[in-house]
Amino acid sequence: MYDCNNITIKGRYFVKHVFIVNPVSGKTDARTTLLPKISAEAERLGLDYEVRCTEYKGHAIKMAQEYGEVREPARLYAIGGDGTINELITGAHTYKCLEVASVPCGSGNDFVRSFGSVEDFLDIPDLIAGTAITIDLIKTNRGIAASICSMGMDAAIAYGIPKFRRIPFCGGTMAYQLSIIQTICGRMGYDMRVTLDDKITLTDRYLIATVCNGVAYGGGYRASPNADLQDGMLEVIVVKRMSRLRCMDVLNNYYKHGKHLVNDKVSPKISDVMSYYKAKKITMTALDTHTPIVNVDGECGPAREFTAEVMPSAARFVLPKKLFDAFEGEKEQFIRV
Repeated sequence: MYDCNNITIKGRYFVKHVFIVNPVSGKTDARTTLLPKISAEAERLGLDYEVRCTEYKGHAIKMAQEYGEVREPARLYAIGGDGTINELITGAHTYKCLEVASVPCGSGNDFVRSFGSVEDFLDIPDLIAGTAITIDLIKTNRGIAASICSMGMDAAIAYGIPKFRRIPFCGGTMAYQLSIIQTICGRMGYDMRVTLDDKITLTDRYLIATVCNGVAYGGGYRASPNADLQDGMLEVIVVKRMSRLRCMDVLNNYYKHGKHLVNDKVSPKISDVMSYYKAKKITMTALDTHTPIVNVDGECGPAREFTAEVMPSAARFVLPKKLFDAFEGEKEQFIRV
């Protein structure tokens, strides 16, 4: 196993590269699968680099703040899942000297899907040669989010997955499917009030109310297939209560295929139960005695009110070189920093 004591190698690169590993993220320990490759590439390039491992929840936030207080340029690599990225971005976004990169090896790896494939970000030489762009974040009453937040059934499904993962031979997909069955057999929807930019107020019994900065969540389910992390807006999708039979079909399209939205409009097949909006500020409030589950970048828990507001150009995120070159040529709004 790779030794995660702090290792510093001085080299010809001015920016420090810090590889921060979450050893309990995903199915395998990245210290044995990825770190040897990363270390070999860093030494080959003569990088000034460090390797560190997180030891508890929230540790990556503190690490990022430590490097920020030094006030010297540093690139922090999240070697883990979406939770590790969230922690590094939470700790780093207030420091202009810091940028965050991702080596996705968690269970979901959804955040990077807003830019390309997981495999794109696992090309270590290409990632090290990459360039940072500015991205929007979401400020919520439950912390900073980078990708997607939600209230309702989808959050309840995610909340229930850990229980099923404790069952022997019950992997990620099976645990997810069992949690879906459990949730659909339970309460169908919550009476909610959703307020958008203090101008539009929606009141109904909703299965799901989702706030999207990124494209995917839940292990690749494309909630907002055209989401743009640089447009200064959040995409909001609300789904009304419906029969359990229809719910399975709607959720399959909503999650798996991203076919619920066509040219920024809800598909006519489900427009009676789903609505789509863009806003900068959102408030969701439970109106009955039942408390829904809220999801913030995969961290779930019960809450009766949830607030979210876009933070334009709030963080710097590194795209691998090939992806950055493609975005620079095809998508002019991606801003180089």
